[in-house]
Amino acid sequence: MHEAERLAESGIAHLESAQYEKAAQDFASALKLDPLSPELFFNLGLAKLKAGRAKSAINHFEESLSLGGDNADLRSNLGLALFETGKTKEAMASYQAALSMDPAHPEANNNMGVICFGQEQYSLAIDFFKAAIKSRPDYYDAWFNLRDTFAELGLEDEKLEADNIVKSLSV
Repeated sequence: MHEAERLAESGIAHLESAQYEKAAQDFASALKLDPLSPELFFNLGLAKLKAGRAKSAINHFEESLSLGGDNADLRSNLGLALFETGKTKEAMASYQAALSMDPAHPEANNNMGVICFGQEQYSLAIDFFKAAIKSRPDYYDAWFNLRDTFAELGLEDEKLEADNIVKSLSV
């Protein structure tokens, strides 16, 4: 097995076990051996994002894009990193790009809903949360966000229904 592939597999294993700094080290080492891999830049960005280093993640996601690694997951994660650094407009553009590639993308829909909620565009937020849930019925965060939006609007019956589903998912 090629050394860069071995390091990438190790990085994936570390990501899956929530060892984000170790994952980042593996992906960075693999990139030294394969510096033109959009997948390695994406995975390094993901490890940095999960480790709470959104600014660094943005750079890696953008490098992946420049190398042709464009896909809905990349755009959605880039959007999250941008949002976490306070770049809401850029985050929205990235989520919209993800949704143009995959209209059912659950994370992009949920995160667009979060932005709409924050802008008090509640009906749009509901639409995005419902799209996320339709795509992934057990998406706890989207159900939680939908419940909170119903609560904000005083829609008690809808809130209670969403709340019951949230409770059933967390058991």
